[in-house]
Amino acid sequence: MKPATGSDLTPKRIHVDRKKGVFEIAWQDAGGILALSEMRRACPCALCDDLRGKSQARDGLHMISDVEMPSDQLTGVVPVGNYAVQMKWADGHDTGIYTYAYLREIIGAKSE
Repeated sequence: MKPATGSDLTPKRIHVDRKKGVFEIAWQDAGGILALSEMRRACPCALCDDLRGKSQARDGLHMISDVEMPSDQLTGVVPVGNYAVQMKWADGHDTGIYTYAYLREIIGAKSE
């Protein structure tokens, strides 16, 4: 699959199933599902990115530990312009802006 660009990145649908703990997204050419816990671990904000960097430098891991990730309970998803969504977590963490390009990358979109 060729890398998506421009309007290809604008999702057709975003759905959060809090009971199942998953984030679902569909683009024109692909779609994917990711567990909310994995979304929290992949938070792109500066604080989380720094924690992942320190963890990687310490022991080669790229994931935020359970201790560093106090909540994977999502309370809201807010659109940011026409390029991203902001995730709001139950512990008050809400600085992660997940661009549609980043979501395609971490979800590993598959052709529909």
